[in-house]
Amino acid sequence: MRAPWLLYALTVCVLCAAFFRHSIWDAPDPYKCNAALSTGTWLDPPIQSQATRSFQKWQPNGCMTQTYSGQKVARCLGNAPEQRAVFVGDSTVREVFWAVARALNTKSAAEAGTKAEKHADLDFSDGKVTLRFIWDPFLNSSDLSQHMSRSYLKTTENQDGSSGDLIVVGGGLWFAKDRSRPLDSFKDTVDALTAHLPAPDLVPGLSRKTMMLPVQPPYYDRLDKGHKPTMTPEKVNSMNAYLNEVALSHDISYLSSSLAMVEESGPAAYEPKGLHVMPQVADKQAEVILNLRCNALDREYPYDGTCCFQYHMEWAQLALLGAGLVLLAVVSIVEFQAWSSNSGQVFLDGVEKRQPILWYLLVMWLCLGYCFLADRTHLFNKLQKLYNTQDFFIFVGATTLIGFSTIKRSGVPSKSLTEKQAPADQPFLSRDQTDEWKGWMQALILAYHYTGASKVLWVYKLIRLMVASYLFMTGYGHAAYFYTKNDFSLKRLIAVNVRINLLSMLLPWFMGTDYLFYYFAPLVTYWYLIIYLTMCFKSSWNQQLPLFLAKTFIACSLTTLLHSQPWILDPVFKCINFVFAARWDAKEWMFRCQLDQFIVYVGMIVSVLYIRSSKPPPPPAPPQSSMATTSFTRPGTSPNLKNTAFFVASTAALLVYTYLTSTRVTKPSSNALHTFISPLPILAFIQLRNSSRTLRNHYSGAFAWLGRISLETFVLQYHLWLAADTKGLLSLGLFGAGGMSSSAMFGRGMGLGRWCDCLVLGVVFVWVSARVSDVTGALTGLVVKWMSAGK
Repeated sequence: MRAPWLLYALTVCVLCAAFFRHSIWDAPDPYKCNAALSTGTWLDPPIQSQATRSFQKWQPNGCMTQTYSGQKVARCLGNAPEQRAVFVGDSTVREVFWAVARALNTKSAAEAGTKAEKHADLDFSDGKVTLRFIWDPFLNSSDLSQHMSRSYLKTTENQDGSSGDLIVVGGGLWFAKDRSRPLDSFKDTVDALTAHLPAPDLVPGLSRKTMMLPVQPPYYDRLDKGHKPTMTPEKVNSMNAYLNEVALSHDISYLSSSLAMVEESGPAAYEPKGLHVMPQVADKQAEVILNLRCNALDREYPYDGTCCFQYHMEWAQLALLGAGLVLLAVVSIVEFQAWSSNSGQVFLDGVEKRQPILWYLLVMWLCLGYCFLADRTHLFNKLQKLYNTQDFFIFVGATTLIGFSTIKRSGVPSKSLTEKQAPADQPFLSRDQTDEWKGWMQALILAYHYTGASKVLWVYKLIRLMVASYLFMTGYGHAAYFYTKNDFSLKRLIAVNVRINLLSMLLPWFMGTDYLFYYFAPLVTYWYLIIYLTMCFKSSWNQQLPLFLAKTFIACSLTTLLHSQPWILDPVFKCINFVFAARWDAKEWMFRCQLDQFIVYVGMIVSVLYIRSSKPPPPPAPPQSSMATTSFTRPGTSPNLKNTAFFVASTAALLVYTYLTSTRVTKPSSNALHTFISPLPILAFIQLRNSSRTLRNHYSGAFAWLGRISLETFVLQYHLWLAADTKGLLSLGLFGAGGMSSSAMFGRGMGLGRWCDCLVLGVVFVWVSARVSDVTGALTGLVVKWMSAGK
C-alpha cells in the first residue's frame, strides 16, 4: 500500500521544522549546555493532591538530565589520580554537597550527615571519589584560590574533559547580613573570583568543571527574627542580577536554573525554617551539576543525558550514511535518465517497478537515517517522561474509539465484494482476528511506553500479558504451518528470520546500539527456532498426538533447564561479547525467556488440537441463535449449552487470574506468578472472542492494520516516537518547553505542547513503520525468489 503524498509532505515538513529550530533558535546553544544551566521546569510541581510525589522530574528546555548514582558518579569524577569534587561556600552550597554525596552512596552519606558539624569543612569519600566542602561563606579563603588555580591548570592541560576537578562555588546570604554595603562587598568578591574562573571548555570538551551557584533566596515568610530584617528580597535579587551580568560578560557556567527550581515551587521547596531547600530539590540541583560535568564523557548507549552532550559517530555509522548517499545519487541518476527518455513521466514514478532492489534499499536507508537524525543528533528535542493515569487512559480511550469506529465484516478484501458475498463464517482465530489482536495490544504497549507507565504495577502486569499473548500467537501460528504444510525447508527458515530480524539487525549499525536492545525480535526469533526444531525433529510424530505431546514436553523441559542455569549461557554470551564487541547480558536474556517460557508451548498444543478437532463444516443453514457453534464444539450436544459452558468457564478463568495477580504487590512476585498463570486469561480471551458468529466474523480494520506492522512499530518506537533510547520522548521543540499541566482535580498531565508532539510525530512514526514493513516484506520476498531461482 502506497502512503498518501500528504504523509510524505508531513515527514518533510517535520524534518524541515526541526532543522529550522536547531539551526536558528538553538544556534547559540547547539549542545543544550545553556539550557541546563539557565532553564527548566518541574514536571511534577507540588499540588495539593499529590504533594508527596513532587520534585522527581526536572525538565530543562529541550534536553534530558539523567540520574547519576554510585558507579556512574565514580566513573565521571574518580578516573584521575587525586580526583576531587570541591564545593565552596555557605550552607546552601553544603546542601548541594550532601546531595552529591547521596548520589555517590546514599547510606554512607546519611550516616556522615548526622555526625557532621555545620560551620566547618567536610570531607566525604567512598574509596574512589573524594568530595570536599570548604566552609567559606564570604568566598575569600586561600583554599578557594588554590582550587581555582588547580582547576584552571587541569582545564588547559586536558581539553578532552577526561580529568580535572569539579568545583562548585556559591554564597551570598552572609553578605546580606552586612547592613551598610552588602552589594558592594559582594561585587568585589565576585570580581576577584572571575579572575580565577576558567572559561567553559570548547568542543569536544563540553564538560563543565567549574560552576557558580546563584544566591539561594530563602522563603522569607519562614525566616526567624534574626534573619528576616537582613535577608531581604531586594538584596538577594540585586546580588543575583549582578551574578547574571558577570556570567554573561565572562561566559561563566552560572547555574541560574536552581533559582527556577525554587521560584516555581514556592514554600513546598523549602524546609520549615525557610533557609534551606528540601533534600529532593537539592538532589535535582546536584543532578544538573553532574549532568553538566559528566554527560560529555558518556560514550555508551543509552544516551539518556542529552543536556551538554555531543553525540559521537562511529566508523560504521559514517560508512552506512555515506553508502546511503551514494545509493540516493545512483537512484536519482537512473530515474533522471528514465525521465529524460520519457518526457511525460513523473520523476520517481514507477521506480519501485523498474529498480525494485535499489528502491527498497533506499527507502530502508531513508527510514533508518530518520532514526539517526531523531535520536543521534540534537535536531529534535528530548523530553523526560512522567506517568499520569489520566494521560494513559486518554491514549487508551482515543485508540479504542478509532478501533471501534472501523469495525467491519471479515472476508471482504476489496470493494468488489459485498458483505453478502463474504464467507458465511470465519474459522477459529482467523487472520483478521489475530492481526486485530496484535494491533490493539500494540496500541496498549505504545501507550505504556510513551506515558512512562513501567513503574505502575497494574499496567506492568497488563503489558506482561500482552507480550505473552504475542508469544502464544507465535507458537500457535508457526506450529499450525509446520503441522499442515510439513515444510521445514531452509528457504522457509531463512525467509521467516529475515522478515523478523532485518530491521533489528540494521538498527544497531545505524544507532550504535545492540541487537538484544530491541529485545522483541530476538525473543520471537529464539522461540521460532525452538518451535522449528521441536516440530522438525521426528516430524512424522506431529500427526500422532501422544508423540507430539511427548516431544513438546521434552522441548519445554530442556528450555526450562537452559533458562535456569547461568553456567550454560554465561560462557556463550561472554564469547559473543568478546568476538563481536557486543553487550549481551545473559542474566537479562534469561529473565525475558523465563517470563514466558511455557506460553509458546501452550500455543503449539492449542494449534494442533484445533487442527485435529476441526472437521469439514456441514452445509450452511440459517442460524438458530447468534451463539453459533465454535470450531471446538462437536456434534451431538447442544451448541447453546456448549457455548454457555465455555462462556462461564472463560469468565471464571479471568476472575481467578485477576484475583491471583491482585495478591502480588511487587514486580518480582508478579513475574514469578505470571509465568505459570498467563495461559488462563489468554485461553479465556480467545474462547470469548470466538464464542459467537457475530464476534468471529467482525474485526477492527484499524487495529488489524496496526497489527500487521506491530513488529516495526515495536522496534521503531525506540527512536522515532520515544527518544534517548526509550528513556525520553521525542519533541519538535515548536510547541513550548514540553512541560506538564497540573490541577488539583485531575493531577498532573501532559501539556498541550506534548500532545501536539505526540500527534504530529506519532503520525510520522506510524507511517514510517508501515513503509519499513512494506520494504521488509518485499526484500524477504526477493530473498525467497533468489533462493527458488538458485535451485
